This record gives sequence, structure tokens and C-alpha cells, in this order.
Amino acid sequence: MVHLSIEGMDGIGKSTTCKLLAKRLGFFFVEKPLHLLFDKTEESFEEYIRIRDQVNRNPNRDFTALFYGLGSLYLYEMYKDQNIITDRHLASNYAWSGTETNEDVYELLLKKLGRPRLTVILTGNEQTVIERLKSRDPNDSDSERMIFFCEKFALPYVVIDTSDLTPDEVVDKILNIWETI
Repeated sequence: MVHLSIEGMDGIGKSTTCKLLAKRLGFFFVEKPLHLLFDKTEESFEEYIRIRDQVNRNPNRDFTALFYGLGSLYLYEMYKDQNIITDRHLASNYAWSGTETNEDVYELLLKKLGRPRLTVILTGNEQTVIERLKSRDPNDSDSERMIFFCEKFALPYVVIDTSDLTPDEVVDKILNIWETI
């Protein structure tokens, strides 16, 4: 299995980038792998979203980290013989659930899973985010926590600012980097 993880805040272009990259590389695109356990069809996310929202209301960050970690374990088992691109992975999990007291959870997950071949963290300026998600907070610090996670746990990563790039230009940048590793 070769795994390429696309990370970033909501509205930055992860899903679009994943779909374009998967097509150009011939990889399988995986989004929300736990939904395949909870929902009746691959197109439905209804039950997953209900459970996810309930999990996210729990203040115990060990619990949320392990819930999303379970998704990664399931992902790696389910797609172990395929090359995959994921819309979010462990860096996003850490950005939302990581604390000083649960780093052992991430160490265990990385020990069991290994590391993606490359993690790409998409960022953008405030105007870009406002245009893409008018109802969301543009001052999202998730990408900083994702970078911290990749550095702390020695994941190969790159940060790409998508503010002035088309989705195809973002994919071209990623493919140029991909060719060097």
C-alpha cells in the first residue's frame, strides 16, 4: 500500500484535490472510512455523521483520538492491497484531539499503521477561506497543529498554500513533489 494523505481545514479544497490526484495517479480515494462500518451504502454518510457528532461532543480527547484512530486502522485493513489517497488522516485527528496527555495514542497508531508516504497540508489565506466557506471561522489553527504533528512524529509532509491556485495547479504541485520521493 502507498498512502498519500491530504490534510487541511474545511473548505480549503481537500476533497477536490483528492479526487483529481486519485484520477491522475490511479489511486483509490477514501473519505471517512468509518462510514463504511456505519452506513448502508458507500454514498451515504448519514449514520457516520450522527455517530461522529456524538463522539465529538465527548470532552475526553483520548476517546475522540481513538475513535478517529479506529477509522485509520479500519482504512489500512480494508485497503491494504491498494494505493490510496485520503481526505484527512492522523494529522487532522491530532489537530482536533491531540493533547500532551494522549500522545501515546498517536505513537501507538503510528506504530500499528506506519506513516503515509506523504502528508500534504493545504492552507489558504483568509480571503480564500471566506470565499469557500462564508459561514465558517477563517482563523482556523488546525493547519498549525497538523504541521506540529507531522514534525513531532517525523511524518514526511509539505504545506501548500492554495489561495492563488486552481485545483489543477495544486495537484500539479503535489505531483512534482511526489515524483521526488
